[in-house]
Amino acid sequence: MINDEKIMGSERIEKLNRFTSIETGIYVEGELVQFQEALLFDDEIGIMLPVEFEDMEPEEAKRKYFSEQRPSIIKTNKEGTVDFSFNMIDQKIAAEDLEAVINDFHHVLKRFQPMSVCLEIGSEPKASIPCAWLEFISSALDENLYNVLTLYLVGDKLLMLMFNCPFHRRMDWLNCLTQIRKTVVLYGKGEQKTRPVYERKKEIC
Repeated sequence: MINDEKIMGSERIEKLNRFTSIETGIYVEGELVQFQEALLFDDEIGIMLPVEFEDMEPEEAKRKYFSEQRPSIIKTNKEGTVDFSFNMIDQKIAAEDLEAVINDFHHVLKRFQPMSVCLEIGSEPKASIPCAWLEFISSALDENLYNVLTLYLVGDKLLMLMFNCPFHRRMDWLNCLTQIRKTVVLYGKGEQKTRPVYERKKEIC
């Protein structure tokens, strides 16, 4: 019995170590999450997202996001508990000012949600697509939410990406988020999409 448990434990560790990237898929809460490119805003922006995530139904979006300024694109899991949402903002700034802008968002957040807790603020102004992010905890009706707001500099605009999930599920999503953040690409109008297509790998038991 003890040997069987050791074998099962070693097999689980082996699987976790084998599926650790966007290309291979990543284990989240014991399930293998596969990724594919989602094309946004007239196919001018691409980002790798979980295959199973779909557009949130309009009525559900109104229920979950009360403000009329709710995100223009919301991708959610089947349960509607984990979201990636996107907005495009007309604001031209310098790459080195991105962190100051994300700090401004933090101050606005604290004014409207004083119970929110900031976990981290960071930026990558010299990345191919400069970005800055704010990681924070917010309060919902029945539980706390883990949120990551990321701003990307895309020409004369800012792409806003917001991720949220129940706070107790955050650890499993951290590795995914770190990699997803780096998959944003820009396509010109009519430009051929050149992202490599990752073959969905079967789980090896």
